[in-house]
Amino acid sequence: MKIFNSKKWMGVVVAMTFLMSCDEDRNEPGWSYFNDMEHSQAYETWSENPNMPEGKTMTGPVEGTVATHEYAFNFEKTPEDELKAATLANPLADDFDMDRAKQKYDQYCLMCHGENGDGQGHLFTSKKYPIPPSNYHDERAMNKTDGQLFHNIRAGFGVMGAHGPQLSVEDTWQLVNYIRHLQEEGVPESETPEPEEESESAE
Repeated sequence: MKIFNSKKWMGVVVAMTFLMSCDEDRNEPGWSYFNDMEHSQAYETWSENPNMPEGKTMTGPVEGTVATHEYAFNFEKTPEDELKAATLANPLADDFDMDRAKQKYDQYCLMCHGENGDGQGHLFTSKKYPIPPSNYHDERAMNKTDGQLFHNIRAGFGVMGAHGPQLSVEDTWQLVNYIRHLQEEGVPESETPEPEEESESAE
């Protein structure tokens, strides 16, 4: 009988606990011991925030912030900075990742500079973009150091914008390696069409 009564009362306690835990308001879990953790006092991402200098919760990175594994070159698109970059040594000159470099070239450079780096990309040949992109086989590009090419990619050159925000430092050096690869390969000789014969009726 004692065992039966113990089980009976234990069942009553479990049932009472179960019923007490139920609540019509499904947004409330029941008893709360840490209200400040349950109901966050944090500001919503896009809400106004009087505690922040710009008055909003979502602010940009602190000036001068550099992403992990990046370096603060602080390059600007100026001839002076390009000369400063000329002395940079290519740390991946002997570690050319052809597949990775071609992937990045096709993603960021192909449309303007062309498959062979001759400046005959689709945007130019289709006449959608009137300004001829740089030809990597020109003497000027051939004579540039790896550091200068690195600067041109990250900070921009001429009408080309900066690609530093989109590319890691390592991928930028791999692009430099790929440009060197294209320069070594040269531009394949294309078949020149034979001139059309003049019509006999032409004056």
